[in-house]
Amino acid sequence: MKRILLTLAVLGAFAATTVASVGNAMTARVPFDFEVAGMQFQAGTYQIERGGQPNLLAIRDSAGHVRAAFQTNPLYTNNRTQQAMLVFNKYGDRYFLSRVWTNGANAGYQLRKSRIERELLAAAPAEQVFLAVVYR
Repeated sequence: MKRILLTLAVLGAFAATTVASVGNAMTARVPFDFEVAGMQFQAGTYQIERGGQPNLLAIRDSAGHVRAAFQTNPLYTNNRTQQAMLVFNKYGDRYFLSRVWTNGANAGYQLRKSRIERELLAAAPAEQVFLAVVYR
C-alpha cells in the first residue's frame, strides 16, 4: 500500500496529466512508456475513445491516427467514480494499461492481459499505478 501511495505521489509531482472530454473520448498525457493489447506506446498524449461496439476502445496518437483498437470487458462498481482515471499494472519498469474509468460513472473498462503481461504476472504480482485525469 505504501508503495502504491509513493508511486501516486511521484506521478502527481512530476507528471501533469490532462484529460479533455470530446464526445465519448478523453485525451490523456501519460508520463511513461506503456503497452496495450501487445502494442508499445511511448510516453505522450493519447486519445482514448469508445469504438462502434459497446466494449471496444481505441487509442489515437496526438496526430489523431488510430494506434490500436481492442476489446475490453465491462467493469462495474457500486459507487460512481469521482474522478476519471487510467489504471496501469506495473512489472519492474514495464507498464500495461489495465482499466479505464470515466468521470461520474459506475462502469468502466477492463482490458485483457496480453501474453507477455500474463507471463510477467505469473513471475511476480503487479503494482497498480493510478493516473488521475481531469476533464477540461
